[in-house]
Amino acid sequence: MKNELNIWWTAAGLMSLAVAAIHIFAGTPEIMLPLSKIEMPDVLFAILDVIWNQVSLLLIVVGLALLLAAKRGERARDMVLFINVVYAGIALIFIVAGIYYLQSLRPMPQWVLFIAMAVVAQIGWHKQKGRVH
Repeated sequence: MKNELNIWWTAAGLMSLAVAAIHIFAGTPEIMLPLSKIEMPDVLFAILDVIWNQVSLLLIVVGLALLLAAKRGERARDMVLFINVVYAGIALIFIVAGIYYLQSLRPMPQWVLFIAMAVVAQIGWHKQKGRVH
């Protein structure tokens, strides 16, 4: 596996790009459009818009980084581990916020996507390291 294309990292990268597309094309009309109609100070909406676009950028850049990692193999293990920590952390934020604010994980199921991407990439990390055959 040391010099082969890591299919797990490829899958995780494609998943991240797919989630980016969902975020941008489905999430924007569902979340950002209604928020734009709520009366609030311009600076608050500007901050929300920046955060929304930061998430879009993160999903795209991480997706591309995972695709690059899939080709680089062993040399990219540290980067993938870092990505997995970030994606698992984002999942945890969704879980905590859902339980704290909504007493349910149902209204914000995004945590499932972030956990799935982290798990798939982590399987690839272990395969790359030679722990899983």
